Amino acid sequence: MKVNIGTYSFGGIASYLGLGPTLLEKFQTIKALGFDGVELLPVDLDNPVEDIKKWAQETGLEIVSVHAEPTEEIVKKMAALGGKAVIWASTDFCNKEEAIEVAHKLDKMAEMAEPYGIKIGYHNHSKEFYVDQGLPLIEHMANNSSKFFFQLDCGWCMNAGTYPPTFIRRYRDRIVAIHVKENCRVQGPGPQPKSAHAEGPHESPFAHVKEMSLEERQAMLDQFNARNQSPEGQKRFNVQCKMGAPESNMDWRAIKEALDEQSFEAFWVVEREGFYDEHDKCIADDAKFVKENIQ
Repeated sequence: MKVNIGTYSFGGIASYLGLGPTLLEKFQTIKALGFDGVELLPVDLDNPVEDIKKWAQETGLEIVSVHAEPTEEIVKKMAALGGKAVIWASTDFCNKEEAIEVAHKLDKMAEMAEPYGIKIGYHNHSKEFYVDQGLPLIEHMANNSSKFFFQLDCGWCMNAGTYPPTFIRRYRDRIVAIHVKENCRVQGPGPQPKSAHAEGPHESPFAHVKEMSLEERQAMLDQFNARNQSPEGQKRFNVQCKMGAPESNMDWRAIKEALDEQSFEAFWVVEREGFYDEHDKCIADDAKFVKENIQ
């Protein structure tokens, strides 16, 4: 089976800020580590589309998706690259009513993208499994929409306390992709998420990276790194063990069996934020595990 990886896994927040290796260098490393395709970030699309296409062809990689708020400009670029989906990686909502608002917004985005042959998806973390009025917020989204899809991050799904195959079967034919992320601990969805109508900024902190100087980008990265070194920040990453490790609570074969019940094939994207060994070795091990163990 084909295994993809996001450029996010090559630098994390630094990748969102366009710091570190060039996109071509990332493509070359991704191919060398055993992957077949790549999921981009918004900053990657600051490169000319023709250059991205050329680099993908040179390295033999498929562009499958991008993690970005779906705009028509982003959708057009993804269509030109032969991609499959634009995935909204996160937004604020705190209860059933706000989850339904986001779902309706995503449906409108999906209607916009349909003529381009691009699916619109939503990517979860743990917070979307916060329960309001008897159901997790993510299920309120799914139950009040019909046109957009989910990219189920299986690691955060399990970390929140929901068994991924159950969610996949409950919303069969709504899963455009999964994020392959190992998990060794159930921590729950956490406190009630931030409201979309709360005071303060709601725009992605990376929305205007293109206009930022390198010094401003580095300053933002330093702030994120300091936050991630806190006990709460470390808690987020310490759950990502080696794929197939004895402490893992993920059943990737059961996830594949549930996905096989859909009428179309969902694509798999590795995302790693916690590394149990040297960066490239961890990622290469992930690709090898999936290809050797999931049929």
